[in-house]
Amino acid sequence: MVVELKLAGDHIDRLAAERALLRRQARQVQRAEEHGPSWMGEEPIWVVAAHLPVWLKQARKPVRFAPGCYRVEPLGHLFLWIAANELPLRDDLVPFLVARSGRALDEFARWVAPRRSPRWVLGMLRYLAMSTSVRKELLWEFEKTEDPEIMARDQEIFEVLLAARPQLMKRLLEEGRREARLEGRLEGRLIEARKALRRVLARRQFELSPEDDARIEACGDLATIERWLDHAVTATSASEALQ
Repeated sequence: MVVELKLAGDHIDRLAAERALLRRQARQVQRAEEHGPSWMGEEPIWVVAAHLPVWLKQARKPVRFAPGCYRVEPLGHLFLWIAANELPLRDDLVPFLVARSGRALDEFARWVAPRRSPRWVLGMLRYLAMSTSVRKELLWEFEKTEDPEIMARDQEIFEVLLAARPQLMKRLLEEGRREARLEGRLEGRLIEARKALRRVLARRQFELSPEDDARIEACGDLATIERWLDHAVTATSASEALQ
């Protein structure tokens, strides 16, 4: 069987389909030469892409016989088009599901990550064009386990990346340290803003309830705390200041 896997961003226009059929025909000739005149088979071809293109719907009237699976007959040659975005999420379909795109690809990435090894997931994150938010979300998942076996595999992956891409790893480490410094400065400003807010409320003789005090402590948005500080100057109660 010839399988043409079209990932997100690959061409799926008519020219791409014709080239796929040409490769199928080359394989058909090869098999006929291998088996001799007695072989009367047909080399099947499956084209896997995120969706069924409009031009193919209009030109060949494909027949849908299962979720995401369409039978197409171009010029007498039967072939199968698989729309990966329409396929159900199943382990035996993972080789086709990688062709998904957009939200469907994000959905697949979240679903498949717990079912595969860290090395497999890192490969997926590297080569598939999922959204940046989902890629970061899955990368953070690597840090949410204390299983010694998984941590050992993570260490192995880190060492492989460090050896294979030292400049990339150096840049990532530098970016991490820079982000840590920025987060540290932000946390310092948050601490000072919380102190100023409590000081104004105390001078106005407003007693904070345990719930309001916990709300101030839990707030990590500097703009919100500064807005509460402005309100505290004219408010008639602590609850009104924290609106």
